[in-house]
Amino acid sequence: MAAALIKHRKARHGLLKGRTPLGRAALFLVGVGALYMVSSAVLALTGAVPTAPVVAGMDIDNYYFWQMLFVVPFVLAVWVLASGVLLVLGKKEHGRSAVPAEASWAWGGPLLVAWIPSAVEAAFMALGMGQGEWVGILSEPGVWQAIYLGFFLFAGVYAVRDFVLAARLVHKKSWPAAILTGIAAATVAVGAYALFIR
Repeated sequence: MAAALIKHRKARHGLLKGRTPLGRAALFLVGVGALYMVSSAVLALTGAVPTAPVVAGMDIDNYYFWQMLFVVPFVLAVWVLASGVLLVLGKKEHGRSAVPAEASWAWGGPLLVAWIPSAVEAAFMALGMGQGEWVGILSEPGVWQAIYLGFFLFAGVYAVRDFVLAARLVHKKSWPAAILTGIAAATVAVGAYALFIR
């Protein structure tokens, strides 16, 4: 996964090539989801609660426990939805069969970037840091807050870029159409993340 982030196109094509590209794509997303499971489990065990607002009516005290249980199905469901957006809005051109595999990277790569702050928080909590200390560090404007928010900003831009590239499979002759289709798919994926993942 780290190699895929550093050498984007080469690693992505290496990851998704072969006779079972969908299987490899799903396995990649399950792996990313498993990382979220681990960090969510640590946060749940240390008694952490989400520092960002959650959907109204959801229990914040056990939020990370439920996230641990449902994050992998959630990741796969969003992949299916985003792939569906690309296929529905795309033209019936050669290359449509590769869209879900490419969409897995467009979704999984940014997810991996956005997981890093959660992993760091989980590590500090496991070492005994109180959540109040963590919130105190990030609530004050400064370098740490900028770095923290920067991960999510980068992940969002990364998602838009890669979904646009995936949309090129169904809009080979039109960059504007690929951009609009990619943005629509990225909106579904990033919006779902913003609503539910903490």
